[in-house]
Amino acid sequence: MFDINSASREELAQITGIGEDIADKIVEYRREKNGFQKLKELKCVAGIGEKKFSRISSELTVTVDQENQEKNRVLIEFDPADVGGVEPEEVHLVGTMNNWNPRDKTYPLQKNEEGIWCNIFHFPPGTEYKIMWDSASWEEDKYMGFYGENFMVE
Repeated sequence: MFDINSASREELAQITGIGEDIADKIVEYRREKNGFQKLKELKCVAGIGEKKFSRISSELTVTVDQENQEKNRVLIEFDPADVGGVEPEEVHLVGTMNNWNPRDKTYPLQKNEEGIWCNIFHFPPGTEYKIMWDSASWEEDKYMGFYGENFMVE
């Protein structure tokens, strides 16, 4: 049995049905989200649907490090009403604004039932970002809009 919060890429790849590609995706998801909170969260990883989850879940467990989970945890919310009621198709936190290039990093937000776009991120202090939406491409000056001042993680 492997703990998805501590197993190496190689260990995960040994599990029948995971392989190297999905192991990479699990490790990347774990890094971006600062670990898994529960085993069912594996279904958020591309390539793991209900059937695959049912086949592999008996070989996996999850241990949550509460102290580490709260470290650098930032809730980002974007309300389209704050910018004139636009109806974006996608919303992202983009680029490190200290050396701005939107292709550096993009972090998607998800729209909730109330129409608020949000996600929880784990950023080190001093990281600077901006919220952007409706981008056809992440090339400079091709996004549709941005919201507010640069966002700085404290």
